[in-house]
Amino acid sequence: MTHIDRRDFLKGCTVATLAAGASSHAHAWFAPPDHAPTAATNDTLVVVFLRGAMDGLSLLPPGAGSPYRTDYEAARSSTRIPTSGTGAALTLNGTSWALHPRASGLRTLFNQNRLAFIVAAGQSQPTPVIRSHFDAQANLEFGFGGGTGNNVGWLTRHLASGGLPAVVPLPATSLGNITASSLLGSSDAITMNSASDYRIDGFHWSWEEDDSANGLVGAVTRMHALWNSNATQLESAGMETMASLDLLRPINFGLYNASSNPGGYQPTGGANYELSYNSGFGDQLRNIAQLIKSNLGMRVATIDLGGWDTHVGQGNPANTYDYFGNQVESLSQGLSAFYTDLASASSGNLMARTSVIVVSEFGRRVQENADGGTDHGYGNVMIALGGAVNGGQVYGTFPGLATANLYQGTDVGVTTDYRRIVSEALIRRMGNPNIYYVFPGYSGYAPMGIFQGPDLPPTNYDALFANGFD
Repeated sequence: MTHIDRRDFLKGCTVATLAAGASSHAHAWFAPPDHAPTAATNDTLVVVFLRGAMDGLSLLPPGAGSPYRTDYEAARSSTRIPTSGTGAALTLNGTSWALHPRASGLRTLFNQNRLAFIVAAGQSQPTPVIRSHFDAQANLEFGFGGGTGNNVGWLTRHLASGGLPAVVPLPATSLGNITASSLLGSSDAITMNSASDYRIDGFHWSWEEDDSANGLVGAVTRMHALWNSNATQLESAGMETMASLDLLRPINFGLYNASSNPGGYQPTGGANYELSYNSGFGDQLRNIAQLIKSNLGMRVATIDLGGWDTHVGQGNPANTYDYFGNQVESLSQGLSAFYTDLASASSGNLMARTSVIVVSEFGRRVQENADGGTDHGYGNVMIALGGAVNGGQVYGTFPGLATANLYQGTDVGVTTDYRRIVSEALIRRMGNPNIYYVFPGYSGYAPMGIFQGPDLPPTNYDALFANGFD
């Protein structure tokens, strides 16, 4: 893997320049020509994981004119998304598919041809289907269609084989309490629940202050002195951590406020990340947008939106109680703000080089249960969003909702392997053709036309010539 030497980078330019946020036009890498990537682009891939198994049939139900509508209504009553009256679904350029009424932001992006849905998507795997959240999430993030994975995530393998420049200060970020499994095995990913918390403030207020005239040395300087070599793995990790702190600590990740935080971040285009529900999701999306605007070379970001395990009381938009609708509104408002913010950046439309993939570990059963919810299923809906997405379309082959067409008589089947969708993003947007290395055991890739960009012949990656994971 390309070694990310943030210390050398920081020596070559000032942190203050990098920390200028949205107003900074500094490029994130200054690699000599012999280190230039052979194919890698400077795009960013954002993976949004809906943990808990999102009910795709409630996010994207069959429309009023769909041949699947009758079977859908027969299987669902308390969780049904109506096509007329109170809580009616939003139409999507026709009557075959509709959208949850609280996903108006997603529909706007769909109608602008910047967002696409992929139906009957998921993990292609042998019988029996994996219905464990833990196992299904692990397999998806380790890059396997099914069965068992290992301790290296698919995004880590992408970073290893993607031809990144020799020097990238911030290749990958995992927003959350723990590192996303898709980035496990990577020494290049920074994990943080909130970008504003990625600092050490447990000292006196003057912990950053050096006063050489009076012989005072601040805590940060002393910590740098503790990690002044890479003789051991621990020392190397310490140096990397301090360099990351140096890089991000000067950036003001708080929202702009004229009186209390005049140096804070100001989303552009009227983007509003202050969500009514799951406010942490909005804050983390805002952090990602700010990092992209800061030109730190971020190629990959992961973010979670949990709470989709709706066995009981899923709710209904036609009723007062609509738990699932709260979740959908958070997703829709968050992604809409993210797109607006980056598309209207002062430095240009940054969504032109930002792609978002939304995925969940599996879908829910077609037949609702007696508790007003839905149980673990199989095939689901995925979302692709970006300035280079051929949106306004519903991709994939839907097998139908009649019992005879359901997987094991209960679930929507999987007709599109999730790896096919991600592989197209890696090839066309990220310039990485090594998808058979990123996804071990995967074969037969063919593009679906979801993402714009040049096609490269899909290949494996000869790890003998790589530096390996360190």
